[in-house]
Amino acid sequence: MKTIVSFLFIFFLLLNFAYAQNIVEINVEGNVRIDKPTILSAVKEKTNTSLDIKAVNEDIKNIYNLGFFETVTAKVTNTSNGVILTFNVKEKPAIRFVKFKGNKMFKDEELYKVCKVKEYQILSKKNLQESISAIVGFYASKGIYLTNVSYKLEPVAGNRVDIVFDIREGKKTFVHKINIIGNKHIKTSEILDVMKNHEKYGPYILTFLPWFYTGKLNPQDLDSDIQAIRDLYLSKGYADVKVNGPTVNIEPDTGYIDMDISIDEGAQYTLKSLKYEHIEPYTLKDLEKIVKLKVGKTFNGVQLRKDIGDLTTAYADKGYAFCDINPIVTLDRQNHTVDVTFDINKGNKVYIHRIEITGNDKTWDNVIRREIRLNQGSLYSESKIQESREKIYNTDYFDNVKISTERIPGKDEVNMKVNVKEKMTGMLSLGVGYSSYYKVGVMGSITQRNLFGSGVYGKFYANLSANSHLFDISLVNPWVDNKPISVGLDLYNMEYYGWDYNQKTYGFKFTVAKRFYDDQLSVGASYSLSQNKIDITAGTPSYYLQQEAGTTTESTITPFIKWSSVNNTIFPTKGTIASSSLGFTGFGGNARYVKWDNTVEYFHPIFWGMIGHLKGSIGFAKGIGGKGVPLADRYFLGGIDSLRGFDYGTVSPTDQYGNYIGGTRDAYAQAETIFPLVEALKLYGDAFFDIGNSWLYSYDFGDLKKDVGVGIKWISPLGPIRVEVGKNLAPKNGEKSYVFQFSMGALF
Repeated sequence: MKTIVSFLFIFFLLLNFAYAQNIVEINVEGNVRIDKPTILSAVKEKTNTSLDIKAVNEDIKNIYNLGFFETVTAKVTNTSNGVILTFNVKEKPAIRFVKFKGNKMFKDEELYKVCKVKEYQILSKKNLQESISAIVGFYASKGIYLTNVSYKLEPVAGNRVDIVFDIREGKKTFVHKINIIGNKHIKTSEILDVMKNHEKYGPYILTFLPWFYTGKLNPQDLDSDIQAIRDLYLSKGYADVKVNGPTVNIEPDTGYIDMDISIDEGAQYTLKSLKYEHIEPYTLKDLEKIVKLKVGKTFNGVQLRKDIGDLTTAYADKGYAFCDINPIVTLDRQNHTVDVTFDINKGNKVYIHRIEITGNDKTWDNVIRREIRLNQGSLYSESKIQESREKIYNTDYFDNVKISTERIPGKDEVNMKVNVKEKMTGMLSLGVGYSSYYKVGVMGSITQRNLFGSGVYGKFYANLSANSHLFDISLVNPWVDNKPISVGLDLYNMEYYGWDYNQKTYGFKFTVAKRFYDDQLSVGASYSLSQNKIDITAGTPSYYLQQEAGTTTESTITPFIKWSSVNNTIFPTKGTIASSSLGFTGFGGNARYVKWDNTVEYFHPIFWGMIGHLKGSIGFAKGIGGKGVPLADRYFLGGIDSLRGFDYGTVSPTDQYGNYIGGTRDAYAQAETIFPLVEALKLYGDAFFDIGNSWLYSYDFGDLKKDVGVGIKWISPLGPIRVEVGKNLAPKNGEKSYVFQFSMGALF
């Protein structure tokens, strides 16, 4: 439909009425859906005022600009009392249905979502054109180019239309070849490695892995690819490099995309001199430690940018929040050398005026404020601001943390604004396992890391099977009186009913610890008191069970130390976790033993987004004064957190009847590679090797259980999900060849 827009003002005025007339009434005609008050809201002319032809023309434009009408006209009717001004409008049709024709690759619903025109809206040519662009863009985002979209309007009764988008779908395309032209000193493969767009490589079914590529062209990455190539050359001293393109050619018949990128490398430059101006309060030696550019070495333009950033941060850490580092770069194109001078304009020192916290709908202000490394009145420090952001984020209470500063006009002060976005901190976890000893087991927990917004950690854990149950309630306050001191309380109860014995255990544990070195080091101690009762039910119990029979009261003091430098507590990719504890049991009660446990974990990025993870643990327990180590405090390995090729608790010494009686020594190690499957979904795979055992009296590293396997880890929106399949490398004594391990959690 071709819309004819006309601005027409018809005046029925005789020459003898050409002088100004008084407006006695303003009317609207032709409107159906749009009410009169809406139209008159755009009219400037008023009753009981003189008619102004120029103003009426403006009113016609204003009514048209409401966007509801195809045409707007006006007429003036003369009466004995004055004139009646009438605006006549013709409404644009309303959209009844939006239809699609010719789309085979995508459903109507998918295309409708990206359209700007919507059903029941007023028809708009602008929205129609934007819808065509959106549909073409949607196809392109899926790797389908050369798609043509047109439309037609089908009138229906009631001044309505149906819009039909006619789509001629393009062909599925992929990058077939990227031609790098003009590179003489840097290999083509090295250039291609820094680009986000890649040639198609590998079978499509495996292209979710980081070392295979779909070849899909992402137009939004073309500019960043050119910049990445330029940065590669700048980092190698080619200060005059010019990168042109890319020129993209699509073959309609095959869907092949060929890209041409031309490079004029220019000469390679050496850094001849490096100078600084206005360096106070730093010394030249201080700045030489900060700046990584080195005289006599190849000039690195990318490092120059990093050095500017590092210098800016260094001066900002001294309070110069608005320091401006001006690099003066002089190229000697004849000798291919570069002189660099950093002109440092510090300005005045700046102080923190006020710290404002927003977005914390649940979390208390002081829970956030105690993580901030600056106070009101403190000298400005960029590093401490960034550290504060990381500290707040690492509480794991927030999805996002933003810290900005706002300068106070006329003062050397800023307001520090902390904005957080709350996240779900509750988790409902569920795990299922099976062993011939404990039968089918269901493990579940309800955890709240930020109880009522106070920062207190609370957890209820239950482990239920056909013949046993374990309940544990934990509360931990990580900040006592807003100091880095934590206190915790555990209450637990466990019961087991077997064919040969029954066991009941209950007790509590109280823990206190202090954190040092930005919370990476934790030193503390715990005290626990428990009672353990074992009743023999077998007619001829084993020697070990006879030793365990009766009631044992344990009173234990356990000092411990823990170090953690991991970058993320939920899914670490870098850093170390190490802990050691030494428990003394015998301060009251009738049990006497010591127990020493040590664990270390190491995470490190490898390549292609893969992460190496190593874990080792060793434990030692020994009775004192002729006493043995109670059954409940011995070592039982196997399960998703130790030896994944074995059922939970089945790596253990046994008595003559085959009962697992636990060891007084244990050691195990894990080596795994974690690799991204669909990184955008936080879906990862892993391949692992585990080795270890539990021994009754002494370590025997010639007797080790081994397993290998693969698994999936998914940090899902509902919580972490973990699946592991382990293969026992040397099954014996009725052990399974393969074991399936599963755990999951749900956030709330």
